[in-house]
Amino acid sequence: MDMSAKPDRFAVVIDDESIILAGMEIMLDTWGYQVLAAEDVETVLACLPGRPVPDVILSDYRLRDGWSGITAVRAVREACGAAVPAIILTGDTGPELIVAAKAEQVRILHKPVQPSDLRRHIDALIDSGG
Repeated sequence: MDMSAKPDRFAVVIDDESIILAGMEIMLDTWGYQVLAAEDVETVLACLPGRPVPDVILSDYRLRDGWSGITAVRAVREACGAAVPAIILTGDTGPELIVAAKAEQVRILHKPVQPSDLRRHIDALIDSGG
């Protein structure tokens, strides 16, 4: 385990590509996070009860069943009753995404994202309180 990891942090990760999801889960685990990782929003929402409020939500933008990263973040926040800091990882650069992300106070990172950059963004987001 990375000795500089922050103990007791909890991350929710949503990505419909299983290989990306597995990689994110492993990476966050090595950083000392407890991780709830799922390929769809419904699974995350079903697994949240009884867990602590996440420190961060990481989501792909384009998800299954008509969900977007924006609607996924909104649903997780509502389920937790908290304005959980969130990052959407995407290759999409459309203006509507930027407007929606700003309205929901969600940070956008464009793929590909280097692990060190992702960690820096996560830490800054959590440390600033969202």
